[in-house]
Amino acid sequence: MHILVLGAGGFIGSHLVEHLVARGEHQIVGLDLTREKLSGSLNHGFRFHEADVRAVPELVNGLIGEADLCVDLIAYANPSIYVTSPLEVFNLNFVQNLRVAEMCIRHGTRLIQYSSAEVYGKTIEGGAYNEETSDLIFGPVNKQRWIYATAKLLLDRVLYAHGVAGNLEYTIVRPFNFIGPRIDYLVPPGSMGGPRVFAHFMSALLGQGPMYLVDGGNVHRAFLHIADACAAFQTILDRPDDTRNQIYNVGNPDNNVTIRELAYLMAGLYEELTGTPPQSPVVEVKGEEFYGPGYEDSDRLPPDISKMCGLGWTPRHDLEKTLRDAMSYYLEPGCEERRQVCLEPPLPQPMEAGLVI
Repeated sequence: MHILVLGAGGFIGSHLVEHLVARGEHQIVGLDLTREKLSGSLNHGFRFHEADVRAVPELVNGLIGEADLCVDLIAYANPSIYVTSPLEVFNLNFVQNLRVAEMCIRHGTRLIQYSSAEVYGKTIEGGAYNEETSDLIFGPVNKQRWIYATAKLLLDRVLYAHGVAGNLEYTIVRPFNFIGPRIDYLVPPGSMGGPRVFAHFMSALLGQGPMYLVDGGNVHRAFLHIADACAAFQTILDRPDDTRNQIYNVGNPDNNVTIRELAYLMAGLYEELTGTPPQSPVVEVKGEEFYGPGYEDSDRLPPDISKMCGLGWTPRHDLEKTLRDAMSYYLEPGCEERRQVCLEPPLPQPMEAGLVI
């Protein structure tokens, strides 16, 4: 097949491209703002366009027209941006992704759309989030943190409607906390806001800064090794008839842990991997102090992955292995450049020059 990956230079995208290039079964084309995370794939028959998806609609339309499959990973994935730049989040996460879907409809191109576990919203009573039966409940409008989740959910609903109408062949993937090498970016010790929790804790451990527990760190997350995420993608790719117009949770419920527990697990692994006790105190902080006004979170349930497992996929990496591999990326000898911090965290650009993560 001819496969187009939008958002190829991000964390998930770079790993999917690396996975596809290594298999050598398809023609792979990518588009993103940056190629830094793609250095291992660029000279292996992979064609890359360094561009902003919002600035080059004609190019994107042409690439979709050439492709048999479009993998859409375009999104802001940073809780700080949800509350500081909600309109940018909606514009990129919904409006631009809807345009991509409309191009797929126009050209008859299959779409694999990456959604989010956040569409499940606030925790409700029950055992796990299920794609077919779980209710989707968000906070009030003044909690702008939820604009990310509502934009993702609205796109899910529109794609579903197009599938029912017979306009589009799609598969929606709902990731649950993928982590691994190249995730996000490092920040100076003591920084507020910015990237997701793994990158924050890693930054703190490397820079001897505080490991902040937002609102006590009592919420749960179920972490999935990026290698298992790539295996799930391959399973969907290999079974187009079975996965047509379906939604799949992709995560590892066995790796469910509180953020407080995660902090101590990472501190222990840091000492094991480096031989040096961490000098990073665990500090509690209010959510709105850390992320800004309008922040709210939920005590997320683990995913029900029975539907995905029914295709023959199963996660293989436990939590310790998952964390160890992600942390080792920053701790390997001779990899000092990976430990460089981002002094100015990536912020949204104006709508006419957006950001692809």
